[in-house]
Amino acid sequence: MMTMKRHLRPRRSFATTASGLAMLALVCAGPAQAGRPLSSDDAGTADPGSCQLEGWGEKVGSSRALVLAPACGIVEGLEIDLDYTHPHPRDEIRGEAGFAVKWAPKSWGLLTPAGQINFGLKVGVGYEHPSDSGWRRNGQGLLGLATLVVNEDFALHANLGPHQDRASGLTGTALNLALVWVPSPLGLLFAEVQTNDRRSVFGGTQRTVGGLWWVTPDKFGLSVTAGQQTGNSQTQWTLGFGWYGLSAWEASP
Repeated sequence: MMTMKRHLRPRRSFATTASGLAMLALVCAGPAQAGRPLSSDDAGTADPGSCQLEGWGEKVGSSRALVLAPACGIVEGLEIDLDYTHPHPRDEIRGEAGFAVKWAPKSWGLLTPAGQINFGLKVGVGYEHPSDSGWRRNGQGLLGLATLVVNEDFALHANLGPHQDRASGLTGTALNLALVWVPSPLGLLFAEVQTNDRRSVFGGTQRTVGGLWWVTPDKFGLSVTAGQQTGNSQTQWTLGFGWYGLSAWEASP
């Protein structure tokens, strides 16, 4: 299962910009799948022995960034996620990176009258490379994950958990909500909201819409998103790709 996302990752993590909110989301071909182009995470992991590679460019005003985010399934229900961000300009921060572990055993699933609900946990840490020093940790967080698969066409994702900003020492609670619609086997559309209770540290509420088109069904897709943060008139654009089902090693029986 692909797990596209923008975890504790792609932007200026734990900062008072649109990037900061995307960082909050990390730490953390069916409608149950989240990930690029979503920032919200799903309660599912990549299959054992399989990997995926996501990459995208993002633009907010005059600021730009390129992001690469690989992930691999280690054993059933356990996934390792990495990401690296190359910002432009690089006057203050030369680069950012994140590491996260997601745990979502199938045994945590629950069948309800509304549909199948899956649960998971994700813990992550973020790093940054200031222009005047070496790499340093800049934040960490924990997310509780829930995915409701209503039917073959619709799914809901919810993420909730604490995140700490190392510079200020403050901790805030992040909440991500997303609705995914699969109108055709050729792709999906989504709408999501990311917010938190410490906007002065992690940035304001961000609303995003976007979609993904499968070039090769369930294997390789192209995505585009448009988002805006409360109090900021600038639109954040992203254009990216997702490559899934890459074999990392021969999984044990």
